[in-house]
Amino acid sequence: MPANLPAEAKAKWLEVTLTNNPETKLKLMQEFMSLVPKHKGTEKLRAQVKRQMAGLRDDIENRKKQAKLGRGESYFIQKAGAAQVSLIGPPNSGKSSLLKAITNAQVEVTPYPFGTRVPTPGMLPYEDIQFQIVEVPPIIEGSSDGKAEGFKNLSMARNSDALIILVDLTDNPIENILMVLKELDNSRIQTKEASGKVEIQRRGHGRDIQYIWEGELMDCTKEEVTALLREYKIRSALVRIRGEVTLEIVEDSIFGNSVYKPTICIGAKLDSLDNPNIVEELKKTVNPLEFIAISTMNSPNLSSVIGKKLFELLDITRIYT
Repeated sequence: MPANLPAEAKAKWLEVTLTNNPETKLKLMQEFMSLVPKHKGTEKLRAQVKRQMAGLRDDIENRKKQAKLGRGESYFIQKAGAAQVSLIGPPNSGKSSLLKAITNAQVEVTPYPFGTRVPTPGMLPYEDIQFQIVEVPPIIEGSSDGKAEGFKNLSMARNSDALIILVDLTDNPIENILMVLKELDNSRIQTKEASGKVEIQRRGHGRDIQYIWEGELMDCTKEEVTALLREYKIRSALVRIRGEVTLEIVEDSIFGNSVYKPTICIGAKLDSLDNPNIVEELKKTVNPLEFIAISTMNSPNLSSVIGKKLFELLDITRIYT
């Protein structure tokens, strides 16, 4: 994030954060964008705010449509089980086949792309718990800009507890997995835990910025953080510092709502793979994320294998009464 925005832009962003009305927030974001200079240092910020604006426009339009047609069925799936896991990937990657193989979901497996139009849930039993696996419609290049219901699909991923990224081992798997990871990153969904995290709780009274220290500042001082917050008209706040925090992480937390999602990567159609070296290449590509190769036709105990991986990934603790 740039640290050299004009004072007017910083003040305008404060107005953005203080309203919950979508139409008002969109208008203020447009005004904010007009105050942000266009240069290399602001590219990331401008792209991020543009995506937020596009998401707001989509939400406003959908709300208007629902008001005309009456309340329809929600696009999103209510959570169930020990955790909700979004199954995401490019078109024709085998998501429906995997969902059908490891859960109780009765889904149609189609040979053509975009066969899944809405999120589809199924329950994966593992020992004495169950994971809710939700197949999300395809992620494509540009999903983070709203293409092919991208805002909704990525919001589904954001709201879940963990992610499974699935690619077809026989169809440009490295290119596709990098594309999905990029779309997630563009949507501020992180698959790798950051070194630090900052939580800023604004308060409506007082003029003090107080800190809770659960980590340390790496390239700045407390006074520099306080000065940065005041530049954005944050006069009174409770700031929680976790892990190893840089000034960029502090400024990023002012603008966005980045979230971390534990993620496992899976390559399907192992039984059809001609080049076994591709699996090792994929493991290197997604490192430190775990990558496993499977066949929904031939891999034994697939439900147990994936259930165990999710159990370990989410570090679930059982509570017996």
